[in-house]
Parts: sequence; C-alpha cells; structure tokens
Amino acid sequence: MVWAGCSVEKHYDILSFFFDGVPTPAELRMASETGKPLILRDSATYTIHEPFETGQCEACHGSSFQRDTVVTSAVCADCHDHVSGEHRFMHAAVVVGACLWCHEPHESAYSYLFKLEPREVCFQCHDMWVGFDVKTPEHTDETQSCLECHSGHGSTESNLLHASAQKGAEPED
Repeated sequence: MVWAGCSVEKHYDILSFFFDGVPTPAELRMASETGKPLILRDSATYTIHEPFETGQCEACHGSSFQRDTVVTSAVCADCHDHVSGEHRFMHAAVVVGACLWCHEPHESAYSYLFKLEPREVCFQCHDMWVGFDVKTPEHTDETQSCLECHSGHGSTESNLLHASAQKGAEPED
C-alpha cells in the first residue's frame, strides 16, 4: 500500500488511526506573525524528502506498514551511509546515527529538513552559555544561524567550522 499525500492538515483522522505520534492540527507550530498553524508547504524554506515526495514510502518503511514498527535513524544510512565518515572532524550526533535529533524524515518548514530553525536545532543539545566563546559576537547574535560558520555534519576544520570561518580566512566566493 502506498500512502500518497500524507498531509496531517488534511488527513489527520486516517493517519492517526494507522500511525502513532501524528500531531493533531491544533498542535502544529504556529507562525508567530499570524498566530495561525504553520502550513509546511507555505514556508519559504520548505523542504521535502524525495522518497516521501515521490510516494516511495517503502524505501524507509519497508513493504508493510504496521503500527508498532518504529523507523529509527538507522534507516537513513541505507541511502546516506557516506555522511557518517565524510569529514576529518565529525559531529557526534552524525557519528552515532542520530539523524532524527535534527531532521524530519518527511517534510519540513525549514531548510535541510530541520525540525526547527537551525539555531534552535543546535541549542537542543548545545547550551549557549556552556562551552561557547561568548566573546565571539556571532555566538550571542540571536539572528545569526550557526550554519553560517559551522557545518552540521562535519568539517575538515576543528569546531566544525567552514574553512572560510577560520580566523583570518578569506571568504569563499
């Protein structure tokens, strides 16, 4: 069976009957400027996982959908196995295969299938005031994304910095 169009907003009753953990439309994140539920596909940074978009649910869920079957981050390695060791310095969450700590498996209102804004994703685990150099202005600038200087998966540079973010480095073109 192929589940096409698994929109929570449109098909909550059916999805919640077959699957645990389906958020009710009333629990969807709110757009702060309107106070209305954030419709994922209306977001300027909307992203969708290709197998989900093309109805290839079996790629991650297997051929049978059962309510008690849990899909973990381990399934991500079936297609993205190169990620766990592609850099000299790796993010610990990537090394242990914790993809779902940061990413949504189907679709997201945020780039890279993030669960939240990039800065919020990082601060799920990284405390702003513990282990950060607060003398670095970017670390206290709440409008700046961590990804402007750091890579989420890994880097050839320590602290997962992009090469261009190293002190004194020339910006990349």
